[in-house]
Amino acid sequence: MNIAFKDSQLGLRNSTTRLPFRYGKACLTWCPQMIFRVVIEVGGRAQAGYSGDCLPPSWFDKSPEKTFEQQIQDMLWAIGEAETGYQAELAKPSEFFPAWSTVLEHVHVACAARNLPPLLASFGASVVERAIIDAMCRAQQLSFATAVRSNLFGIVSGSVHSQLTGLQPQDWLPSEPCTSIYVRHTVGLSDPITSNDIPDDERVGDGLPQALEEYIDRSGLRYLKIKVSNQLDRDLERLNTIAAIVQRHRGDDYGITLDGNEQYANAGDFDELIEAIRIEPALKTLWNNVLAVEQPLERGIALSAEHTGGIRELSLTKPVIIDESDGTLESYSEAIALGYRGVSSKSCKGAIKSLLNAGLTWLHNDRGQSQNYMMTGEDLCTVGIVPVQSDLCLVATLGLEHIERNGHHYQSGLSYLPSEQQAAALVSHGDLYAEQNHIVAPQLVAGRFQIGSLQCEGFGFAVEPDMSAMQTPNEWEFVSLD
Repeated sequence: MNIAFKDSQLGLRNSTTRLPFRYGKACLTWCPQMIFRVVIEVGGRAQAGYSGDCLPPSWFDKSPEKTFEQQIQDMLWAIGEAETGYQAELAKPSEFFPAWSTVLEHVHVACAARNLPPLLASFGASVVERAIIDAMCRAQQLSFATAVRSNLFGIVSGSVHSQLTGLQPQDWLPSEPCTSIYVRHTVGLSDPITSNDIPDDERVGDGLPQALEEYIDRSGLRYLKIKVSNQLDRDLERLNTIAAIVQRHRGDDYGITLDGNEQYANAGDFDELIEAIRIEPALKTLWNNVLAVEQPLERGIALSAEHTGGIRELSLTKPVIIDESDGTLESYSEAIALGYRGVSSKSCKGAIKSLLNAGLTWLHNDRGQSQNYMMTGEDLCTVGIVPVQSDLCLVATLGLEHIERNGHHYQSGLSYLPSEQQAAALVSHGDLYAEQNHIVAPQLVAGRFQIGSLQCEGFGFAVEPDMSAMQTPNEWEFVSLD
């Protein structure tokens, strides 16, 4: 399928969290939400497609000397580089996959020249990639899952990973996408665990759960993602509190991932935490239920043989996966060679990349006959409509059983959108959304999201964004976030 790049537009709209989201050294309280629109030509006919994401502080680039304003400008610059690259590669009707490969490399080279991290380069390229994918699916009236299985995008797996030569995504993906998925609820570093932990002046009062215990009681959570802070005594006290609450509500029936969020510059500090958890009697069940440990080491040392001996040892019993270190197409293979046993899927790192990493996972699992390696689904505080639904659509196609979701926890549903867009989401995706205390938000039922409606034409969303309700980067001002 040949396509030509005809037009593009980027819009920004501010959002404010309902409660602070602290991850690593960053704390998210407000950020711009971004929508990217592309128009491609297919067989002489124009077709629009969309992608979206939040622009968060200190995740893609954790350089301490950079302000949030500078980080946003860098994110927009990386998107612009990808936009320019696709305009050049698809100036006349051409195949998508060769253009994808060329543009991804171009953006990485351009970012390296500006001393910007690979993770940011992957993000910039993914924004345009996802919008084109959406447009291609809509042009052929196909859902993303169907398009992937028919290889609409022309993916030549062996050109990226030689181990996958002769294979296509349909060879390692499940035959049907998931229509529901368990939510792995984020427990952020400043999140209240019980209602008593919430000071009176910090109560949100919107009728939605706020403390972890409220979520478990009202939403039937079965999976948790617990962030640790590299403060041993505090982490242990917090883990003991969480373990007692989960045990009271769910007994032994739950799963946990521990997220280091690059908090450990010294591998020994992380080893000390793991050993303390192992020998703590009250944490025995919690440790037994740990499914994976996510990115404990900061990215500067996470893929260094000098610092990862403990990772290899720990992965013999609990899979340790990379997340922030998954900056390039080669990162996952490099991590496996060092003893890691998994990788995260995030649409902001690239949808095609997630599909290919799923292929590597399948291959290392003896073509699906074992479960020694794993891919997890992770969030970046994505919200509806476009960002969260595309990411859910991606993991549904991958066949994942659970995914970290936290946008509905930290954000006030779709309230940042015009009322017409909220109403349209309820009509088109009434399985995922419901009006809850006058807020249209994703609804958790028995710990799951129902996502069957995401198997619509395009990349998981039937409601197209209203670009007129957004500002261009030239119109938008950082001070507006205040």
